[in-house]
Amino acid sequence: MGCEESKPDQTQEWTEAQPAEGGRRIEVLIPDGAVEGAQLDFKSPDGVWMKATVPEGYNPGDKISVLVPDEAPKKEKKFKSLHQAFQHMDKKFTGYITDHSLFAEVAKDLLGLEGTTEEIWSTLDQDGNGQVNWPEFVEWAEANHVELELGAPGLGADGAVAFPPLWQGPKDDPSFVGQYDVEDDDHFKELIELVRKTYKKVWTRDRKKTGSDKVPASFELVKAKRCENLKDWKRYYFRRHQIAHACSHKTGFMKRPVLTSEAKKLSKRQGLRGHCNEWFLFHGTSPEAAKSILSGSGDFTISLAGSATGTLYGRGTYFAESITKADEYAKEDDDGLCCVLVCRVAAGHVLYNDEVTPDADKLQQSCISGETHSILGDREKCRGTFKEFVIFDADQVYVEYALFYRRKYH
Repeated sequence: MGCEESKPDQTQEWTEAQPAEGGRRIEVLIPDGAVEGAQLDFKSPDGVWMKATVPEGYNPGDKISVLVPDEAPKKEKKFKSLHQAFQHMDKKFTGYITDHSLFAEVAKDLLGLEGTTEEIWSTLDQDGNGQVNWPEFVEWAEANHVELELGAPGLGADGAVAFPPLWQGPKDDPSFVGQYDVEDDDHFKELIELVRKTYKKVWTRDRKKTGSDKVPASFELVKAKRCENLKDWKRYYFRRHQIAHACSHKTGFMKRPVLTSEAKKLSKRQGLRGHCNEWFLFHGTSPEAAKSILSGSGDFTISLAGSATGTLYGRGTYFAESITKADEYAKEDDDGLCCVLVCRVAAGHVLYNDEVTPDADKLQQSCISGETHSILGDREKCRGTFKEFVIFDADQVYVEYALFYRRKYH
C-alpha cells in the first residue's frame, strides 16, 4: 500500500516490519472507529507525517503494512513561526485578524482542518466579536498543537512568559487562579499611598449612584487582596508585548503620566512598563463581584458590561485614575465595605480627546482598527471633573488588586 505526506489529525501507532525495495515497510495500527476507506495519519521513522488508507476487509485493531520511501518528500512549511502566520493574516498591522476566509486557509495549511470558513473561524473566535488578537491566536495554536515557534520580535522562540515580581503560584498550570492578602506592612502602605494620592474632592452627577450626594472626605483602606490568574496574565503579557512593539515603531507615540503614577513605590514594586503606557487604573465594583473575579469564577469582562460601563467615548471598558471617580461606581456591602479593582492597563498609543461632546463611534473605530490602543477622555479639562480611560480589548487589562475600604465623611 502506498502513502503520501499529510498533516497531523491523529497519531497512529506503528512498528517497523521489514526492509523493502525503495524503502521500508511499517505496520500501522487501525484505531477504533476507523472504517474501510478511512485515511490514517502517522509519522514515519524520519518524522514525516504520512497518510494511509484503510483497505477493504480490515477492521479496528488490525495492522496494515505501509511502504515508506527511503526519501519521503518533505513539504516546506509555509510559515516558520506563529508570528509570521499572524502577520500574514494582519497585513495592515492592526493587531487583529478579521479576515475569516484567510484564517480558514491558514488553519487548513497548519492543521489540515476541514469545514466551512465560518466553522473553522468559530474554533478561533471564542468570544464571537468578529476579530482575534495575538494572545487569542497563540492560545488557539497551543490548544490545537500547532508545531511552530512563537517567533514574536523580542520574545524567545519558546515564547517564555515573564511573570510579575510578586508572583507566588505555579507558572505551568493554565487553570491556576490564586488570591493573596496583602500582609506586608510596606506593601500595604504603598496601597494606602495610591488611594491618598489619587483622591480628589470633586463631585459629578454619577455620585448619586452611591446613595449619597456627598463626596467622602477620605477613604479608609481596610484590606487588600492581590490576584494571580495564569491564563489571564499570559494573554495580557502577550498583548502588552505586541503593543510595546507597535509603540516603538509608532510615529507620534507619547508617554503619558497618570495620577496613579504618583504612587511611585508601588509602580516600582510591580515593574510597570512606562514605554508602552502601562498604568495602574481603578474600576469600581461590588465586594461580591470582586471576590468572584478574584476566585476565577467570575468574568471581569462580563462585570464591566453593567451599569458601570459608559458610552460617552464608545462601548468599551472604563477606568479612572482617581479613587474618587472609581468610588462613584462602587457598592457597599452590609458591613459598609466598598471595593475597587486596581488593574494593570496596557494603554499603548493613547488617543487624547478633550471635546465636550466627542464622536464616540469615531473614537471607538480608531481603537478597533488598531490605529490607536486606548482613549483618554479629558473631562478634567473640559468639565472640571475627572479624566476617563477607555479600553476596547479585554486582553489589555489584568486585575492586580481588589481594595476593600470605607467611605469617611468627616
